[in-house]
Amino acid sequence: MNSTVTIMYENPINLLLIEDNPGDMVLIREMLKDVQSIHFHFLHGDNLQGGLTLLDKEEVDVLLLDLHLQDSHGIHTFITTNKKAPKTPIIILTGLADEELAIKAVSKGAQDYLVKGQIESQLLVKSIQYAMERKNIERKLRESEEKYRLMVEKAQSGVFLMDSHNKLTYVNQSIASLLGYKVSEMLQKDISHFTDRDGQKLIRYHLNQKESGSSNAYELKLQNKQGIYLHVLVSSTPLFKPDGNYLGAISILTDISSRKSVERSLMDALREKDENFFLIMGSMIEAMKPLIQNDYRDEHMDKFA
Repeated sequence: MNSTVTIMYENPINLLLIEDNPGDMVLIREMLKDVQSIHFHFLHGDNLQGGLTLLDKEEVDVLLLDLHLQDSHGIHTFITTNKKAPKTPIIILTGLADEELAIKAVSKGAQDYLVKGQIESQLLVKSIQYAMERKNIERKLRESEEKYRLMVEKAQSGVFLMDSHNKLTYVNQSIASLLGYKVSEMLQKDISHFTDRDGQKLIRYHLNQKESGSSNAYELKLQNKQGIYLHVLVSSTPLFKPDGNYLGAISILTDISSRKSVERSLMDALREKDENFFLIMGSMIEAMKPLIQNDYRDEHMDKFA
């Protein structure tokens, strides 16, 4: 049997209890009634299926879940409920004998657990508040991560992460497309796999500067899947664990092959200009040699006249 008890408070928190023990249900409901600072809209399902049905019908802010129900037992109860309501904070209700199971549920995403027989009103409310706050923080972090992930994925510049062993743990689509690989083909490869011997020395040199903790930028040649070398500008920032140990580096890569091509064209033009200049100067000197020789001969012949 499912029941809905509305506690008349302003701005209630919609709380769903999935519990098949009538005594525990009444105890929890009475504890919530005693709370003056927070108002609850209390929902109850006495089996898993009834609770899931209420989740379809109601907006639930927080969920209290017994893992051992008439129609579901153990960690499966939490997994099924969490799959149904992944955005809802779940607090596990357990007995002393099942505390390890509750801890396992927390490791899989539950926000907290409470041991039956040790629950009192203040502890219950504090657990509910913390569970809702943690879930809200998780949601904001996910939204922030998603926003920045999309920014990185859509970035024109290549972005890659490598671990402390220089293995690529993340590459965005831009760098994969630039080098002609699938993202999956690049992951877990050493960054030096994509450059020549000079490039490998250059990478090692800059990675050895990581202890300074400062960002650095350098030019590098990377080889694409067709064996063609591209000129890129790499800007890397080292990452450290809280204990100071080196974690890896995040790098932004910009293709400067076009610029290098322009520079080469400019250098070739300047070199050609210089060569033409010297050819002209050489021709002028050759043309002037007779005049210089005649002037020299006339000057010295006057001495013997």
